[in-house]
Amino acid sequence: MFEILINQVRKCCPVNHFSRIINYRELLSELVKRDLKIKYRRSVLGVLWSILNPLLFMLITTMIFSTMFKNQIQNFPIYFLTGQIMYAFFAESTSMAQMGVLGNGSLIKKVYTPKYIFPLSKIIFSLVNTCYSLLAILIIFIIMGYSITLTALFFFIPILLLFIFSTGVGLFLSCMTVFYRDLLHIYSIILSLLSFFSATFYPIEIIPYPYRTFVEYNPVYVYIHYLRSLLIEGQFPDLTQNILAVAYSMVSLIIGFYIFNKNENKIVLHL
Repeated sequence: MFEILINQVRKCCPVNHFSRIINYRELLSELVKRDLKIKYRRSVLGVLWSILNPLLFMLITTMIFSTMFKNQIQNFPIYFLTGQIMYAFFAESTSMAQMGVLGNGSLIKKVYTPKYIFPLSKIIFSLVNTCYSLLAILIIFIIMGYSITLTALFFFIPILLLFIFSTGVGLFLSCMTVFYRDLLHIYSIILSLLSFFSATFYPIEIIPYPYRTFVEYNPVYVYIHYLRSLLIEGQFPDLTQNILAVAYSMVSLIIGFYIFNKNENKIVLHL
């Protein structure tokens, strides 16, 4: 019994899947390229829209909210952009991953490949878009004359941790949505609610304490706060924030792979 349990744990451990992901890296790369071509097909500006979208949204939001929060938020344009880009990455990557298996049902039935490659490709595609969007933050730093601290060089840490967290959530959603299609509608509602609990454009201090806890321990906010600490405050988050960020990522990834691996053989029957 104990040996069976150990084998199940080893089988579902994300580390054991890395070699398979590397073996299918060409397919993964082609899926990401396909999605990029589809998104920017017949677009004059192409990938520039990934930079312009957050910039334009930031300009509108700054005009509306910067006066309201001018005494509470330092460097509001950067504060907003970091929150918006990080939240958009999570929302886009997980919602696209949710359709990763369903949207490739015909291919999955014809060709054998690890099924988690499809939701994973959606999350990597979203990561590429996010990397373009991050250039918007650099542009604002230059235009506004903000000083770039040494800690800003570590901006990739919260993005990588959010990528890992989103991968776990995406695997869970892509698997469960095959069996329960109502999750498509339920998750869109959850994302709408989550946007208000991620403090993308308002200071967390305006929330009364009984409710502030929901924001402080919201995984998406933890990663947003991490990036803001590096870019705006010029320091690393405290030990508690680092532990939370890493724990959320690892737990999400392990659960995501476990659920997906446990149900992988049943997926084809429900496509």
